[in-house]
Amino acid sequence: MAIKYYLATNTGHGFITHEDNASAHIAGHPGNIWTTENTTWAARVGAVEKTFEEAQTLVSASISGSYNPTTENVPEDLRGLQKTYSLPEA
Repeated sequence: MAIKYYLATNTGHGFITHEDNASAHIAGHPGNIWTTENTTWAARVGAVEKTFEEAQTLVSASISGSYNPTTENVPEDLRGLQKTYSLPEA
C-alpha cells in the first residue's frame, strides 16, 4: 500500500493512538498535513485525502517566507533563502 496524504486538524489526546500508529506510521507535517497508509485512522478523525501536489501546496503555503537572521538563529548560508519543506513521496 502506498503512502497517502491527508488534511486534518489535530484535536489533541486520542487524535493518534498507539494502536493507530502501530498499525501504520502516521507523520505530521506543516499545514495540518498527515502522511500514512492507515486509512482507518484517517476515516476515524475525518481526515480529507489530498493528492501529493495538493498536500505539498498546503505545506508550502503554511511556511511561506524567508529565513530572517534578525528573528531566527539560522546559519549564514540560509539567511534570506526561501523556506522549503518537501513531503515524502509515495
